[in-house]
Amino acid sequence: MKEIDLTARSDESRKELLQPAALAIKDGHLVIVPTSTYYALAADATNPAAVRRVFSAKKRDPSKPLIVLVDSFQMVKSYVREVPAAAKELDWRFGGKGLTYVLEASPGLPEELTGGTGTVAVRVERNEVLQELLGLIGRPITGTSANVEGKPAPANVDQAVAGLRDWIEVAVRGWPSKAGAPTTIVDLTGEKPSLVREGTVPWDDLEAALGLT
Repeated sequence: MKEIDLTARSDESRKELLQPAALAIKDGHLVIVPTSTYYALAADATNPAAVRRVFSAKKRDPSKPLIVLVDSFQMVKSYVREVPAAAKELDWRFGGKGLTYVLEASPGLPEELTGGTGTVAVRVERNEVLQELLGLIGRPITGTSANVEGKPAPANVDQAVAGLRDWIEVAVRGWPSKAGAPTTIVDLTGEKPSLVREGTVPWDDLEAALGLT
């Protein structure tokens, strides 16, 4: 396993340092990365074999869909039927705090990613490291927490590596997470938005922003 330490002084740019992580993901390998919340287990979200590897590493039930990370709604347009106006409005207001949107998936997405639901959970990632990495890869990556199912979500790279070392090609060391909670997940596939999981953004705030109260 190769480690990329972004907390150490280096003459290389962050883009140069992240190249091995980007290449590993493009080649179908698993990579541990920092996000705006916890450390995540990243794989090419468009590669069915890589997605299956994520489930195996986490010992996760294949029927449970994975969160997908993108650097913008433009990146996700090819993988969902539409990006609702509500998603853009909420992301403008609260995206920096961490929001994940359940959207209707396009037929081309791996069924392994969606759990056969026909929907996909998408987060526009604000973490600067992830923004850089996604730019290098050019397509979505998985954003599930880097832990074996049932174990605590890792706040630093050492916690993440401890349970997944045998599966990991590259681990990116950034600063420890201070989020304290996962992202809030909002389902935008129904007649009106509904809460899937409350996390970094209170549901009351989202209801008020969407005029649901």
